[in-house]
Amino acid sequence: MTTPDTGHPRRSLTLYVSGASPHSAQALEAVRRLCDEELAGQVELEVVDVADEPSAAARDRIVAVPTLVQRLPGPPRQLVGDLADVDRLRAGLDLGTAPQ
Repeated sequence: MTTPDTGHPRRSLTLYVSGASPHSAQALEAVRRLCDEELAGQVELEVVDVADEPSAAARDRIVAVPTLVQRLPGPPRQLVGDLADVDRLRAGLDLGTAPQ
């Protein structure tokens, strides 16, 4: 699936968090910043609080939070743990180096 105006691959991401966790808050901030600044118009981001939606976490076999699940483009992958580092996020999502 591509976006019609740019031809870039469309991304589907789900961020699993625990609303009360400082690590989850940092992960949410970093993932949103990456989506807004570098993937604007190319990404669909869903945020799931595992306390509110435990069945969604069970479906994706989430055992730790924060966890970022990339469904598209394939193959599916999960990034687990400290997601506050945007460079680590970029590497995990195969985005290459940061634009200058």
